[in-house]
Amino acid sequence: MVCYVLWVLLALFRCFWAFTLLPTYRQAPLPLTASTPFRYIGITFSENNTLQMGIRRKVTIREVAARAGVSVSTVSRVLNGQDAHHMRPETKARVLRAIEELEYIPVKAARSLRRQRTQIIGVLLPDVSNPFFSLLARGVESAAFERGYSILICDSNHSVEKESRYLDILLAEGVEGIVFIPVGQPDMNRIGRLLRKGVRIVVADRRVEGLPAVEADNRRGSRELTEYVLSLGYRRIAYIAGPKEVSTSQDRLLGFQEAMEEAGLKPVVVQHGNFTYESGYELAKAILEMEKVEAIMCGNDLMAIGAIRAAEDLGLRVPEDLGVTGFDHVPWSDLVRPKLTTVEIPAYNLGQAAIHQFMKGDNRNHLLAARIIPGATCARRR
Repeated sequence: MVCYVLWVLLALFRCFWAFTLLPTYRQAPLPLTASTPFRYIGITFSENNTLQMGIRRKVTIREVAARAGVSVSTVSRVLNGQDAHHMRPETKARVLRAIEELEYIPVKAARSLRRQRTQIIGVLLPDVSNPFFSLLARGVESAAFERGYSILICDSNHSVEKESRYLDILLAEGVEGIVFIPVGQPDMNRIGRLLRKGVRIVVADRRVEGLPAVEADNRRGSRELTEYVLSLGYRRIAYIAGPKEVSTSQDRLLGFQEAMEEAGLKPVVVQHGNFTYESGYELAKAILEMEKVEAIMCGNDLMAIGAIRAAEDLGLRVPEDLGVTGFDHVPWSDLVRPKLTTVEIPAYNLGQAAIHQFMKGDNRNHLLAARIIPGATCARRR
């Protein structure tokens, strides 16, 4: 019976195709204009657009000058902000009115060539999906925009090879400077070539030998967080650090080890992840399956959230059965339940400070304060 019904439906569709759709499909195509309706397999689409797309034509600076009744050099001075002491207000007003009426848009590449400045700053970071780096980049953008600069964001995706390629690309793009958050130890030959070409580099959140840097006091923040965890009565503590070659990871691990040593304790185990949720999950799961621990401290919030999920999957409650801490206080870490115990690193301020350092040509290293955010993923031990 089912087969019979399917056969009838197929026959009806063939008839419908033969007498309705196929003739329309075989029609000669209509010439396509802005107002021509068009057909596709028997369905008519009508374009009733009220906005007309015009033919693109560039307005030149000479046309602006002619409209305003001034010279080309006068228009150029207005565009470059060099009119303060050389021009009557009514002359500048005529130029600005002509620019608006003609919808003149200066060609940035040509202006950059004349002024030998692109006013573009590159931001090379390891992982744009990490909210910490996104917030840092936002701080860079905000400070740069206030000073008339644009930014070009490059994501190395934790790859040294991709990072090196982006350094070449940023040089080719003619950036004036780079806010650099390296994956690990960067290619110093490429760094040297950028510096010789006059590209200023400021390292953010990390350190590179020979380059100015702005970072938070990760070592002190980690030491104070560990002391806080110890004050709650935790003793058997495991630590999931970031990549070994990253200075931020090294500082946070060192602060943890110093506090443990001062308390006369040794960590149950230390493992190295890559600052991702996945590495936190996998490493925490392995630790919990093999070791008896009271708390897992993580080198950043993403790994801590991964550790919380691993504990839940193994039937453990946080903080009743296991304490967990993070580091960074990324914007959505407060949405985690229970609320994450962590250390706040001012990512947005780091980005802004990097631009301040770039603009001043400051070659010193700067250290911003970090502070503990007591959450609910650690509780006093009974």
